[in-house]
Amino acid sequence: MRLKSVLVLFLLLLTSICLADAVETTIDINAAVTVNTFRPFNIFGNNVNGWSNPVPLKDKIQGAGNFILRYPGGSWGDSFFWNGNGDYDASGNWVASETEYTNSKTMKDNGMLYDAAKIIDGKDETAWRSNADTDFPKAQWVYVDLNNKRMPDKVVITWGDKTNKEYPYAKRFSVQYWDTKEPRQWMPYGAPNNAWLDTSAKNLTSTGGTQEISFEPVEAHYVRILMTESSAGKNGTYSMASIKVYEDGKELEIKDNNAIVASSCNSACELGDRQIFGFDDYMKFMKSFEPKAEPLIIVNVGSGTPQLASSWVKYANITKKYGIKYWEIGNENGGQWEVGGPMNYYDYTRKFIKLYEAMKAADPSITIIAQGQFDGNSQNFDGVPLIKAIADRLAKEKKVKYLSGGIVTHQYPSWGSTVEAVLASPEKNFDDMDKAIKEQLKGYPELANIPVWITEFNSEGNLKPRNISTRLDNALFIANYIAEFIKHFGSRGHTNMWDTINGGDALTNVNGGDHGYLQADDGPYKNQERATYWAMKMLTNYWSKSGDTEVHKLVDTKSSEKFLAAYTDLKPDGSLSLIVVNKDPKAPYKTTVSVAGYKAASEAKVYSFDKSNYDWKTDNAPYHADPDNAPSESTIGNAGAKFEYTFQPYSITVISMKKAE
Repeated sequence: MRLKSVLVLFLLLLTSICLADAVETTIDINAAVTVNTFRPFNIFGNNVNGWSNPVPLKDKIQGAGNFILRYPGGSWGDSFFWNGNGDYDASGNWVASETEYTNSKTMKDNGMLYDAAKIIDGKDETAWRSNADTDFPKAQWVYVDLNNKRMPDKVVITWGDKTNKEYPYAKRFSVQYWDTKEPRQWMPYGAPNNAWLDTSAKNLTSTGGTQEISFEPVEAHYVRILMTESSAGKNGTYSMASIKVYEDGKELEIKDNNAIVASSCNSACELGDRQIFGFDDYMKFMKSFEPKAEPLIIVNVGSGTPQLASSWVKYANITKKYGIKYWEIGNENGGQWEVGGPMNYYDYTRKFIKLYEAMKAADPSITIIAQGQFDGNSQNFDGVPLIKAIADRLAKEKKVKYLSGGIVTHQYPSWGSTVEAVLASPEKNFDDMDKAIKEQLKGYPELANIPVWITEFNSEGNLKPRNISTRLDNALFIANYIAEFIKHFGSRGHTNMWDTINGGDALTNVNGGDHGYLQADDGPYKNQERATYWAMKMLTNYWSKSGDTEVHKLVDTKSSEKFLAAYTDLKPDGSLSLIVVNKDPKAPYKTTVSVAGYKAASEAKVYSFDKSNYDWKTDNAPYHADPDNAPSESTIGNAGAKFEYTFQPYSITVISMKKAE
């Protein structure tokens, strides 16, 4: 008895210490005040892709409440050819059959016949060719990344006519360099301000062939050839077979294909068979969901054509009667990593118009969505924000209504930031997004409430002190991020997380990551759920309602503590559900929850997810989660108008309340 008494006293003492350490906070809910409305079906989307077959995991994906699934997967969208049945036209573009189908194809590695990488492949028999489909024929360019600040003083250019006498060259051009005083020394094409400076070799002429150009030495990280007149005449294109950059007589090494960037590329390409999950496979998969899942298709604008896009719509909705509603034109087309990129957004919008009209001709009922990064710029060094650049270009042709289907943004916050900063970012992030979109579209009142799509989001891999994509931290971020998005954009909002099954180096690299919420790689942990999977399930199954198309109300909820993010859903069935994300890695929060405008019963269901449910282990490879358990379920009997609950460190908690009888 003495031992038992001592143990009881010890436990009481331990409990009192824990409670003493708990920070006292308040959460105030006013169910009578609606902040926004939303439909869970639209909000909780995800991505699937052609390189990871999701079919065996359909039940898990459906269990996570994801019913709008984007395909064929990120940058594959601009190298994807929906139909392998077809042929190349005289320009080397793929013309797909509108009615007959064989399995989808993707571009071969280095499948662009004229991409910028041809300039540094060491072969004069291959060449880059610019795209004739541009608003800027007199300002095409190629730049070289020297990998660090150097003092270049000479370039040797072999123009494309050395490869083929029919290829055009730059009849007039200048050698430029990026100002090293400019703070942005990464991907200068995406910079808002023009920091290209002329070297002493400016406004030069050429007759083609190989040309050696010396200039006064300059400190430079990037060297650019700006081409302003084509040998092919007015509005002609340009071609270059090779470029070499020298410093004091020594040729500088150009590291890899990412070190050479061109303003545009002829879109002719070669197709391969890398996919394992073609378009008809995808549609069969989508139709297997209950309720039926909704496709979101990425249409190839980077290496595709209006014919390719319209034939896809015709085959899908007329021939097969799939009834696909949502079509997104392109993927991150401003990026140099994208096939057909970097693409300035005046050129993107002109291509968008062509695809839009061809697709609508095939099926007028579809919804077409444009790329439109809210914090991007036109990428034409004119200071015009990206969404405004698109709207202005559409307005020029009296086609602003083409943007009514919505605009897309992708987010992976925040490059080089800290885990703590990323966890704190959602509220300010969406404040900024909301303000930026309103400001950029203020001249177009008909677009004031257009849909906002985030078709890719997750944490950024380059965080300090660790990549969090497979860790508990990321579950907290995802839950907070989606709920905050609902608060700002509600029923006009759509999100698609990146992604269901992805692959990465998380199993073998201590600092590695993988944005899939299910493990893709073969081995003992194949298909294992990641923390983000459980976060999604907390949102869809416990906080809101999985796959629901009815309108839910996000009601006024205020937290007194910055580490506690709190959101409340008043559901169509009359129940009230509070989700709380405790972003403090150490402190529990003893919280007084007050509920006004709603008479809650004293008994409530609680679902919790914290480090006792999930922990990412890196003791021995393959690294994995242990434990990896579904959210814990319990019941409390002290709910009602005011009650206390302690939210554990680094946790997601849902308290589901019903009306008192």
